[in-house]
Amino acid sequence: MLVTGATDRYGYAAARALDDAGIDAVVLTRDTDSPAARALTAHGLDVVHGRRDQLDHVEDALADADGAFLSVGTGSARTTTERGETLVRAVERTGTPAVHASVFGADERPGVRCVDVRASVDADLAERGVPHVSLRPGIPLDAFERVRETVEAEGRLPFPLEGHARAAFTDPRDVGRATAAVFRGDIAGSERLPVVGGTHSLYDVATALEAVTGESVRADPRPPTDAPRSLTAFYRWVNEGALLAPSGALTERYGVETAALADYFERRDW
Repeated sequence: MLVTGATDRYGYAAARALDDAGIDAVVLTRDTDSPAARALTAHGLDVVHGRRDQLDHVEDALADADGAFLSVGTGSARTTTERGETLVRAVERTGTPAVHASVFGADERPGVRCVDVRASVDADLAERGVPHVSLRPGIPLDAFERVRETVEAEGRLPFPLEGHARAAFTDPRDVGRATAAVFRGDIAGSERLPVVGGTHSLYDVATALEAVTGESVRADPRPPTDAPRSLTAFYRWVNEGALLAPSGALTERYGVETAALADYFERRDW
């Protein structure tokens, strides 16, 4: 299997999960000396140099692959769009089934760059007849790592989820485990699959953190403008109720249990 974006959140999780499942994976990355690439090499994965926006690089890496994990990653609209178009074209030309790291609610095309680009990839895969599964995570739980020091020092959990608004959250590792489960079978047609561990408010997250840390944690709902600038539009969309995703679909479809909030924080040694 070819894994693109393996030094990003979901690509890394996919590469590790495929390896853990005994599925041979080749990792394509433009920086084979990055910490994530070195970690994957240390785990015995085959890491090769290449760019997601270069068609010949992707096609060469797909030469012996039975499937591909597609991730456009982060960056400008132009960068991520070029990556998406290149990846779709490569799997179509080589006849390779794919798993795409999308986002829940992408089909709405809400005018949020990171969401709309993924929606375009999903639509392009379908229009070109590429057998694929679009995995649809919610807010990645590792987004809380940005405020970990505040939680530990002040017992306060600031996050751009206002009031008692609820949203779907996803342990990135579950995307990897879903990828391995999909590739253990056959991909046919087009499938949209939510990968969420539940829909929660910030107060739910604070309660889970208290249970894990044994310390008092106070939810501190913040406006979307408190998010990193590149994610402000995304969190506005989230606060409008965009990520009210149903949980349990991954378990029903592939038998993969998604992680609870506390499971993620315990694994990350909070």
